[in-house]
This record gives sequence, C-alpha cells and structure tokens, in this order.
Amino acid sequence: MNTERKKLLTSMFWAVLIGLIANLGIAFLMDFKDILGALKKVDYTILLVPFFCYLLIYFIDSIRLIMVLGQFKLRIPLWEAFYNSVNVSLFSNLTPFASGGQPFQILHLTSIGIDSKKATNVVLSRHVEFMFTAFFIFLISIPTAIGLANSMKIGREPMYIGFIVSLLMSLFFLFTLISPNTISRFVLKFQKAKFGHWLGKILKKEDWAEVFHNWATSLKEEVSFLWAEKTFIMIVDVLMGLANLSLQALSIYYVLLRLTPINASFFHVMATFVIINLVIYYIPTPGASGSIEGSYIWIFSGMNDAPAATTVAIILWRFATYYLHILFGLGIFFLYSYTSEKKVKHA
Repeated sequence: MNTERKKLLTSMFWAVLIGLIANLGIAFLMDFKDILGALKKVDYTILLVPFFCYLLIYFIDSIRLIMVLGQFKLRIPLWEAFYNSVNVSLFSNLTPFASGGQPFQILHLTSIGIDSKKATNVVLSRHVEFMFTAFFIFLISIPTAIGLANSMKIGREPMYIGFIVSLLMSLFFLFTLISPNTISRFVLKFQKAKFGHWLGKILKKEDWAEVFHNWATSLKEEVSFLWAEKTFIMIVDVLMGLANLSLQALSIYYVLLRLTPINASFFHVMATFVIINLVIYYIPTPGASGSIEGSYIWIFSGMNDAPAATTVAIILWRFATYYLHILFGLGIFFLYSYTSEKKVKHA
C-alpha cells in the first residue's frame, strides 16, 4: 500500500474515532438508555433517503464542473468529474476546517491536463460562489438566526462569533473580487509585520503577498469573464448550487419528520441548516465531527419536545451522510487508483 493510501486510511481512522467519541459523549449526556431503546426500534431503511440525496449532489456537482470548465473550452469526462466531486467531499470530511477538499480538486484537475492556474481559479471562484449563495440565504433568514440565538440559554456567544467570522470572510472575498489592488495593498502591509514574516516562513514564500496579488487579479479576470460573457451559464450554476443546498436540507428534514414530532417548515429547517453550517465551518475537527452532531441536536431539539428522538435522528442522519459517504468516497478513490494503475501498465 503506497504512502498516499496509508495517509488517507489514517485520516479516516481519526475522523471516525473523533466522531464516535463525540456521539457516545452526546448519548451519555442525554439519556443513554432511551437513545439505545429508540435505536433498536428504528427502521434503518430511513438511511436510504439522506444517502441518495448526497449521491445526487455528487452528480449535480459533476455536471456543474463540466459546465463551468466548458466555458473555457476545457473538456473532462463525466467519470473524472464524478470522481472529483466525490473526493472533494471525502477530503473535506477527513481534514480540519474542511481544508482538504479544494486542494484535492485542484490537484486532480491538474493531473488530467487542466492548467494549474485555470484549475485553481475555477475551483476557488466556485467556492466563493457557494459562500455568497449560503450567505445570501443567511441574510434573508436573519429573523431565524436572531430567533436561534435568542432561544439559547447558553452558547449565544459562539453563535454570534460564527456569524461575524462568516460575514468577515464573505466581505473579504467580495472586496478581493471587486478591488484586488486595494486588498493587496493591505496584504502587503500585513506581510511586512512580524506575523507576516512568520507566515512567510511557514508558507516557504517570503513574497506571499505578491503571489496573493497575482492570484486575486487572475481570479477577478476569470470571474468577470464568467459573469459578463457567460451570465446564463453562471445563473444556472447558482441555481444548481441552491438545488444542492436544498437536497442537503431535505436529507435532514426527512429524517426529522420520520423520527421526531418536529414543528417547522422545510424552509425554516433549510435556513437553520445553512446558518449552523456557516457557524461550524471553522471548527478544527475532521468534517467538524462532534460539533455538527452537538449543534444540530441542540438546535433541532428546540423545535420539538423529544430530545432523545432528535438525538437518534441526528446520529442516523450523520451516519448516512458522513460515515457511509466516507466509505463510499474511499471505494471510489481506490477504484479510480486501481483503474489508473492498470491503464499505466497497459500503456
């Protein structure tokens, strides 16, 4: 087994272990006997809907990637796009801050012949698009967000901090796209500070501010081209992104409807889902393990009077959309590696 596969399996082990410890901790903090009893009575075919919701998301993302790359006259097969989409999710789930998804995506696109600069800009522009789409939903859901924060007896501060961090990150990307030169001047001043020198040593690039400026300028050009010249395609891409968010929300809404007496509309659940994700996006555990389960149980328990049932629903939903999809992603990863090695041998 090569080093890359060993690292992947090690990451999976730690992600699953952290998630298992977190779920056991939550179960013991609740009523463990009630939760265990509820788990024994569950019809486990319930896992199929959330699992296939996320499978459909991969296919939609594959079409989106093919569609956006096509605007630059770049062509990739559906299988490569599907592999890319599945493993973006896999590497995001296995790394702190979900930091591994985009680097993998860029690396894979580069490995199949896409120019590294073009691949980076396409991937990051789509990531920025996702952040703005999610933040737009958050803005129109501000009453829901305020209601969530005010309903909390404890933990309001982390919720507000999450809102502020998400707002600042969105504004940073927005100003980078609007005026890369202005942002670059601030970044250059930051580079000259003590922390900036320290960051340069970590990145092994003393001129990282100049690298940032070149990237920001290039990114603005790519995004401007897409939205000015390919407006219809980008609107379709945004709508498909909204469809993906809706499928994610549907997956959890379905499980909650089946297992709890939840008293909330789909839109309310979707808004809550997006808001929580914006807050926990910066949790430094693989796939935000532990924080997702705890946050969702905490919030959705407030929408009904059945905390044990809600705990079971969230644990099962997380199992279907996280742990099963880690296994699915690993299967696709090893299948792709095997077929690629066979092609090389027969070449």
